[in-house]
Amino acid sequence: MSTSSRRPRAGKAAEPAPTVILSHSEHMEKLQAREQGKTVMYKQDAWGHIETRFVRTQNVKAWEAKGFVAR
Repeated sequence: MSTSSRRPRAGKAAEPAPTVILSHSEHMEKLQAREQGKTVMYKQDAWGHIETRFVRTQNVKAWEAKGFVAR
């Protein structure tokens, strides 16, 4: 067998672990705070899948043009 002329591959750097682990209730509070003041837009495809987007109120017309419906 011949030896490979390729250089050895360098290992990937380890990703840092998340610093803060939130409880379920804290995570839900954070999500709700992020969505506060936004309009919920829905779009249903031919297979019945519903796509949900949280849209800034000034962008509602643009999302309606894409086929989304405001709640």
